Amino acid sequence: MTSAITTSRLSKSYKKGVRRQQVAALANLDIEVQQGEVFGFIGSNGAGKSTTIKILMGLIKPTDGQAWLFGQQASAPAARARVGYLSEHPHFYDFLTPVELLRLLGAMRQMPQQDIRQQTEKLLGLVSLSEAADRKIRGFSKGMVQRLGIAAALLDDPDLLILDEPMSGLDPLGRHLVATIIRDLQQQGKTIFFSTHIIPDIETLCDRVGILVRGQQKYVGSIQEALYPAGNRFEITVRMPEQWRPEQGILAPHHLLWHKESLYKFEIAETDISSIAQGVIASNGSIVTLEPKRRSLEELFLDLSGHSEPTTERTLASPAP
Repeated sequence: MTSAITTSRLSKSYKKGVRRQQVAALANLDIEVQQGEVFGFIGSNGAGKSTTIKILMGLIKPTDGQAWLFGQQASAPAARARVGYLSEHPHFYDFLTPVELLRLLGAMRQMPQQDIRQQTEKLLGLVSLSEAADRKIRGFSKGMVQRLGIAAALLDDPDLLILDEPMSGLDPLGRHLVATIIRDLQQQGKTIFFSTHIIPDIETLCDRVGILVRGQQKYVGSIQEALYPAGNRFEITVRMPEQWRPEQGILAPHHLLWHKESLYKFEIAETDISSIAQGVIASNGSIVTLEPKRRSLEELFLDLSGHSEPTTERTLASPAP
């Protein structure tokens, strides 16, 4: 199966300042997004996320490297026929209503009139704008404009959604609505590629994630690998007798994370699980929980960005070359 998105050493530089010095906005990006997956893109402002998306949408040309959509060069208009796009700051003719806007966009895409009418009604309901269908867009809040942009991106039932900061300007209910739409679209076999600053959304919605730092690709991998890297440590919670003390016995060398009454949680290595379990039982205790030590994407991102001190537990499972 052809990948939905592929890039090879994709790079973009700009000339800035009086001396027109070359500044790299993106350097040697290699990613592959499979059909049917949700791929998240993380990076600080200026990291290269929007630059990547604009290249994929043919809005700017790369300085070097190549990009493909469903196996076709991204620069070719035909490659974008199966793509729905939401820009970072969507702007529409504000004298139009949502119904008028979607009719206009449908006509530009040469959709049949019946399909335009059906999709308009369906999508405005999907993004909770049915009651505002005949209001002028100039009176909309930022969140309403954002939701209208999502409806516009979905108008022609695309196979691939490319969304630049789709959660921007949304309140918690709006974020929940968009997250539900993304999940439903994936269930329909659609591919979603989106950038965001809201890292928890990546953790809950995405199959894989890419992290950019100052235009450089620092990580590409599955969410599972990112949150539970190979060789990660474990957290064990035990219930021990009243007279037991943490400095006693088999758990003495291990880091105590917290305790409350008879419950104790330690950080341990995987190789110590068997001996610790035997020692706990021998001390008339019991194991309450045992789970891999989880790190957040925020921790990984901060490590890669150089904003926190890396530890031995925070090694990457599949670092980008």
